[in-house]
Amino acid sequence: MKPIYLYLPVCVLGIPMLVGLLVASGQSDSPSAPADTSFQTEVTKLDQELQKDGHTLPDALGMQKLARQDPVAFLENCIRYYDRDVHGYRLIMQKQERLPTRLPIEKRKLQKKEVIEVCFKDKPHSVFMHWLEGERLADRCLYVEGENDDMILVHPSGIAGKFVKFVKRKVDGSEAQESGRYTLNLFGIKNGTLRTLTFCKKAQEKGTLHVEYYGADGQWHACGPEANVSLGEQKVAQAGNRSCYVLRRHYTEPENDGVMELTLYIDKQSWLQVGSIVEGKPEEPNGKRYLIGEYYFRDIELNPQFSDDQFKEAAVAQK
Repeated sequence: MKPIYLYLPVCVLGIPMLVGLLVASGQSDSPSAPADTSFQTEVTKLDQELQKDGHTLPDALGMQKLARQDPVAFLENCIRYYDRDVHGYRLIMQKQERLPTRLPIEKRKLQKKEVIEVCFKDKPHSVFMHWLEGERLADRCLYVEGENDDMILVHPSGIAGKFVKFVKRKVDGSEAQESGRYTLNLFGIKNGTLRTLTFCKKAQEKGTLHVEYYGADGQWHACGPEANVSLGEQKVAQAGNRSCYVLRRHYTEPENDGVMELTLYIDKQSWLQVGSIVEGKPEEPNGKRYLIGEYYFRDIELNPQFSDDQFKEAAVAQK
């Protein structure tokens, strides 16, 4: 066996080269194809409409009734409750997705599970993430709308992170798009519900909306005015054993990344979407739907008092 000191020159030369390549890749981030912003425009418009309508919020019994009979109105009121009660949070997110997004959904690799500490603030839209498990290229990142040249600050994982405080990446650049199904400027519990609601409303207009609810009898029942079985609930382990109402949407044709089935878990106390499972068409030979992505939020602390540097460079560059 060769003495380890013989490898030191390689390490000394190789590490700076690795760091240099990492930084250079950010400076020469090749422009990605322009994103289709038409759908996000619809989401933003819907958000603005809900904020302006002055709708009276139903109580808990009213929400239960809506979940069974009118899931679109139910989700609208989930957004209204969020707007009334929430302006930020700290939580643990668990997710698993098929990436990279440049490939057709069937050819994407199902990545390993990621567990991430998240700090989020609505105004300005601010996201800090610290990977606890399953990190790939980054172990910390920060995005604050309108700051840092409207770019993400990324702390590299592994050995490169020992030499680089952070690098900058375009929030909607190619690397960001390959790191998750939605970029950080679109992140958030509310944004997830808004996207779901927008698709549901579009399907409702076409007459193709099919939503079921999990009943108190342990069976699935079609949502609608004739629904008469009481709403059931499930304790969701990945969401910290929170008791949730469960809705499931079936798609008549693939939407948004080939989605054919969506299961939502709505916390029965906060009306937050604390879990979702996104699946595609059934696969042969067992006929089970393939997983596109699943997302859970637990240990949720609403409206915390963040430290002064929580959404500053220091949070990303810390050792």
